[in-house]
Amino acid sequence: MKYFYTFYKRIFFLILIYFSSRILFYLYNSTYFSSGIFLSIFEGIRFDISALLYINIPLLILLLFPTNFRGNKWYKKTTNIIFYVVNIPFIMINNADIEYFKFSQKRTTADFFEYISLDGGNDAFQLIPKYIIDFPHVSIIIVIQLILLFRIKDIPSDKIKNVFLSIVLFSLSVGIFVLGARGGFQLKPIKTIDSGVWSNSENSSLVLNSPFCILHTLLDNELKKVNYFSENEIDSIYNCKHQFSGEFQNKNVVIIILESFSKEFVGYYNNGKGYTPFIDSLIPHSLVMENAYSNGIKSIEALPAITASIPTLMNDPFITSSYANNKYKSLANILKNEGYTSSFFHGGTRGTMGFYQFSKKAGFDSYFGMEEYRNMNDHDGSWGIYDEPFLKYFSEHLGKEKQPFISSFFSLTSHPPYNIPENLENKFPKGELKIHESVGYTDYALKQFFEKSKDEEWFKNTLFIITADHTSPESSNKKYNSKIGRYSIPIIYFMGDSSLKSSDSVITQQIDILPTTLDILNYNKTFYSFGNSIYEKKNWAISYLSNQYILINEDGFLLERNGVANNFSDSKLKIKSEVKKEKIDLLHAIIQRYNNSLIENNMTNEN
Repeated sequence: MKYFYTFYKRIFFLILIYFSSRILFYLYNSTYFSSGIFLSIFEGIRFDISALLYINIPLLILLLFPTNFRGNKWYKKTTNIIFYVVNIPFIMINNADIEYFKFSQKRTTADFFEYISLDGGNDAFQLIPKYIIDFPHVSIIIVIQLILLFRIKDIPSDKIKNVFLSIVLFSLSVGIFVLGARGGFQLKPIKTIDSGVWSNSENSSLVLNSPFCILHTLLDNELKKVNYFSENEIDSIYNCKHQFSGEFQNKNVVIIILESFSKEFVGYYNNGKGYTPFIDSLIPHSLVMENAYSNGIKSIEALPAITASIPTLMNDPFITSSYANNKYKSLANILKNEGYTSSFFHGGTRGTMGFYQFSKKAGFDSYFGMEEYRNMNDHDGSWGIYDEPFLKYFSEHLGKEKQPFISSFFSLTSHPPYNIPENLENKFPKGELKIHESVGYTDYALKQFFEKSKDEEWFKNTLFIITADHTSPESSNKKYNSKIGRYSIPIIYFMGDSSLKSSDSVITQQIDILPTTLDILNYNKTFYSFGNSIYEKKNWAISYLSNQYILINEDGFLLERNGVANNFSDSKLKIKSEVKKEKIDLLHAIIQRYNNSLIENNMTNEN
């Protein structure tokens, strides 16, 4: 009975710790959740119990299995060490989500470990100390919980006195474990998709805990093949094979991806209130998209979407998924066949976020990062080279590049902790958020790049695409504090000779950049793309987060979770109207094309 009582006493205290973490998670992220908060918080206990019992399987076996080894002191020490070793990391990760959720918009899953190990763990060594410094309240919460954990009574060391009672208690414990780990008496064990069923599905991240999500995505991240339509039917709804007409124009292509550049930071979109005076000055001479959206909320999701028209419509980012080695064609691959050279620039450590690996797989000839730049005097102290000197380096390289070329630049200064060079401090508006000053700095750096490049021979023959990888996790404008606002980014097409001058209100997204670029160039060969050219006026954008599809369209946005779809307005998460069949058909066609194409490794015109 001592072992039985002590084991479940520890589980009970762990449930209290997880419950307190959920309360704090809500208090620091309350704006992300809608009605039914009280019930959602208590529904989460079911998921806490399940996660804790899975985590503590080794302890259950060691403590409750009838054996006289339990009488040894070394056995007691071993079980106590195992208890702390298996539980402390999960407690820390669960609390880290109190702030990390603002960036990821979901509970941490197994892909997090893939992400931090992409460059040999260097990102983790940079991220963890910064996290502790930037969010000391999370560290304090963890320390308090661990102190309470260490105060729980140790496992006793005693020999078996009643073998029959020990067997009965062990069998009873196994039964309790199976019931608790499964999450109840229902037919199948609970999974992440079951969260919010009792309360509110929009609060699923509040109901869940991070350890549960990690355990359930370690071996369950594969896509499932679906067949909503026959091949003939689906072609009329959503066809991924494209071809344009006309005489091909071998113009250079430069894609500039700005870190965390929300649409709300650009003055043009907000009646002149913004932090990007240079971009605002460029827009009147550009083709500017009024309704543009990202396909994800992480940098690692943006690069495949922008350069290869591959969104992340699954739990793992495409770069770290089991489909990363599929055959596909990026702009670099496609244009290489037209005689283009290609290069990719990012001022961070080689391998960070998988950019180096992806650029090679996507067919970019050259990669230039912090190691190639070499001058560590321009290092920002956190992530890599400041944007201004690295954009200068970028311009100098393009001046030497053989034309025609395609090149992509990914900025990094407007990333936490938002450091800017000391000599430029107080030069840019501080704004209401810490990111605002760094946005002003990156806009200034972009201005220097264009000033340096505009007189170069290659400049006028170049199509520039300026966009963001995703939005900032923080917003100071209520207009963007919404489901759609979280994905609202700028997409601007600028021709070096200023021949593109207009605005377009069609709904577009990152995966439309590849086909739109090829359309502008009059590319007349067949290619595969999950997106569409803006000139095709398809008028939708797609994303996926926490087992939920989001289809933005002219009617608002469609959410589908576990086969149930609702239509919403942008302002509030209230059902707007009855879901139109054509929108459901479109969403299902996109899901079918995406899942089946990745599973069958069929994302080119070669099959």
